[in-house]
Amino acid sequence: MYHIHSIWGIFMILAIPPEPKMLKKQFMEQKKEIGLKIDSLTLWFGNRLPSYLWKNGGWSKPLKAEGYNWQSFLKILSLHKKEMIKWSRDTLSWRDFLFKIQDTIKDPVFKKMLVR
Repeated sequence: MYHIHSIWGIFMILAIPPEPKMLKKQFMEQKKEIGLKIDSLTLWFGNRLPSYLWKNGGWSKPLKAEGYNWQSFLKILSLHKKEMIKWSRDTLSWRDFLFKIQDTIKDPVFKKMLVR
């Protein structure tokens, strides 16, 4: 678990779920299978990674408590396409990828724009 801090202190706790290695493997296989040269399309297809974090990773409950919804969560992840690609290519660790997302979630400017 890690805590997301705001300027006013701790405002939510998000678990670091196990790395979805099966999803990563599926991304790479699909990319080869259909010949996509655009990693972000493969990674976003079916929202599998966002769904994993939202549902299986247990992020929906604490994020909803702070006013985020599925759509705002997708917007946050869309800001991290480059990091998502780096993670899929094993040039960014799962933990560091999640910390990058955390930095966006805890940013009061993004929260003000996304939570309504």
